[in-house]
Amino acid sequence: MLVPKMSLEEIRKSLTIDYKKELKMKIKHVELSRQRKWMQSGRKDFKETIIHTTQSKNDWRIAVHYKDGVCDIVPYIVSYDHVGITASHFTDPHATDAMLFFNTHFFKRYRERAKVDIENPEKLVKHFFKKMGAVIPCYDIKPDGTKQLFCPLDGGLGLGYFHEDLQVCEFKTFVDNSLLREEQLKEIHDIYTSTLAEMEVEWKKRLKRMSPSAF
Repeated sequence: MLVPKMSLEEIRKSLTIDYKKELKMKIKHVELSRQRKWMQSGRKDFKETIIHTTQSKNDWRIAVHYKDGVCDIVPYIVSYDHVGITASHFTDPHATDAMLFFNTHFFKRYRERAKVDIENPEKLVKHFFKKMGAVIPCYDIKPDGTKQLFCPLDGGLGLGYFHEDLQVCEFKTFVDNSLLREEQLKEIHDIYTSTLAEMEVEWKKRLKRMSPSAF
């Protein structure tokens, strides 16, 4: 169970155990059951959030968006530190490659700058993940070697740091598009495009290793 004084490393370790022990199987079950639901409803698109409590007493939220026959699943967990609400999320619902961690200040700025009229912290987090769907993190390497996150989100940009040694993307604030200059938007677009190209190469490598000829 996550507790307020946990470090990012401890949070990642706890959630990775959840994934390996039961969450991956739960997500597969959700995919199959929601496919049946979509078919039985006459192929009507829908959104919903399922709560799953693991053996370690972590309450996971599994946001499901079924649209045009495609099931988009975003699992995340809400927790609290000494400041307020936080949320953790893995970019791939079937793996634990990179963990995204959103702190209290991020959600405070998201509510203000995205003009979201929701005061309840947990409902605000739920709104964020339902609206954003899967978040693809990308970063820019600064002169001092730090890797600053530039993550395009609906209506703005998530900023923070990528802790490469932990494989954790820490989101510290949200900036809406109206606060960004034209050259900043272009830089973000270029970084995002480059990140997607790198991801495509990696996915192709993984698929090749999984192909029958690889066995």
